[in-house]
Parts: sequence; structure tokens; C-alpha cells
Amino acid sequence: EGLEEEPAGENVEQEPHSEVEEQAFETVRIHYMDEGNGEPLVLVHSIGQSIYTWRSLYYSLAQNYRVIALDLPGFGYSSRPTEYSYTIEDQSRALELFLDAIGIESAHFVGFSMGSGYVMDFCLRHPERVGRVVLLAPGGMVPEMPLPIKLLDSSLFGPIASIIFGMRSVESVLSECFFDQTVGVKPDVIEEYYKTICDSAARRALRFSFHNYDDENWLARLRATEMPVLILLGAEDKWRTPEQAELIHAAIPNAGYSLVRNAGHLLHEEKPDKVMAALLEFIPVISPDVE
Repeated sequence: EGLEEEPAGENVEQEPHSEVEEQAFETVRIHYMDEGNGEPLVLVHSIGQSIYTWRSLYYSLAQNYRVIALDLPGFGYSSRPTEYSYTIEDQSRALELFLDAIGIESAHFVGFSMGSGYVMDFCLRHPERVGRVVLLAPGGMVPEMPLPIKLLDSSLFGPIASIIFGMRSVESVLSECFFDQTVGVKPDVIEEYYKTICDSAARRALRFSFHNYDDENWLARLRATEMPVLILLGAEDKWRTPEQAELIHAAIPNAGYSLVRNAGHLLHEEKPDKVMAALLEFIPVISPDVE
């Protein structure tokens, strides 16, 4: 499966929930990185991404926390299960099983974009396992998203769109995610994003993830949120407006909200120092006891 190419990564087998009772559980290999000491901090990427998206933050965070970044089922270097619907509930349940497997009873969480739905569904089901939560540009499908993503979400054109979603599509999508094009729209970044979604199984996961992303459930339950939440949004985000972020902010009883200037949708890739500073301020750094 090419997992040996990521020396810092590890793999853990999971058995995600299946809605079809007569079918056996399906074993899934989860690729992840686990570095640092201190309180656990789990990083959850969005649809079509991998742990690569945390490259500018990961090792800085690992100086202060035990940082765990995983490739969700269907993405990165994790396996692509077939008996899997790629719903919010599926990915939230996979996150739960993954944490069980590596022995994490409770943690802080960072979720990016549509990955915020996976994080919040988990948090609302298991508030006792959650410390603090940071949501970066949270939300689901919006009309402002580019045509390649809209086509993937389409019942009619989705299968074809997943086949023709190539390197140029990745470049087109990334170009809308950065305020400063010189930061992220570079050949090495485009290639890295593309190489983990270029196989047919990954394309299937991409299509189903967009098409089955129904965020009404977790958005409707936000008032039940018990843990502190911080929402960060790039001030130049083309897909998320301050008004949309404010709706989520207002629905959560104990939430903070801040705009990151000169940053687009991928604010943690474009302005990692600003996001890092906000995380350190929001999530107290507790050093482990030294004997």
C-alpha cells in the first residue's frame, strides 16, 4: 500500500461500522503520525486531503502537545473501504475507533473545513472525551465552491467528474483556496495533493464524501456543545463568509471567533504562524510530569 514511504507514519487496523447487518465488519488500515509529549491534540483534515495539509504546523505543535494527525478512511495513505458510505457519521465513528485503538481516552481537536463536521459529530456524541476544539473555516458544501467540486457532488455528473478530476482540477481548486497564490499554488504542492487522490478507489471516496456530506444533523445540535470551541476563518476565504462562520459561532454556547487577515480558505497552510499562535493561546500547554 506504499505506507513505508511515510517513515514518520504508522498504521492501525480499524473495523468501521456497516449499516448492512449481514455483512461482516471491514478492516481498514489508518495511516497516522504521532509525535510530541503533553496533552493529545488530534488533527482532522477535510475531504480530498491527507496529513500533508498540516505540514507547516505539525512539528511546531509537537513541541507543545502530543500531536496525532491521521488520514481518514478513503484518503491519504489509509485504505479505501468499499462497504463504507463516507458520511459524517461514518468518519466520526472511524475517528472514535481509531482513538480507541491507539489508547486515547480524551483529546483536544482541530478540524478543518468539512472535517469540522466529523470532529463536531464525535464531540457531540462523546463530550466526555473532548477537551477544547478548534474549527478552521468550518462548514459544508456552499454555492461558492468551484465547479469541479460541485460536479463531484452531483448525482448525475459525479461518476464522470471523479474520472476527469485531474491535476488541472487540483490546481484550479487550490488556486481558490489561497489569498497569496505564491504560497500554495506551486508544482510540488499540487503534485502532493494529487498523488493521494489519483487512483480509482480514492476518486470513489472523494465523490461519495462530497455527495453524502449532510451537515444538517450536527449543525442542528450545536447548542448542545459542552466544550470550549474556537472558530478561525481566513478573512479572504472565497468559500466561507464571516456571516456563515458567525452562524456557527452564535449557535455554540462557549465559542470564540477570530478572523485571520490575508488568508484564504487554507488558512493553516497560508498563515501557519497566526494559526499556531491562536492555538497556543486557546489550548493551555500542560507539560508532562518529569520524574
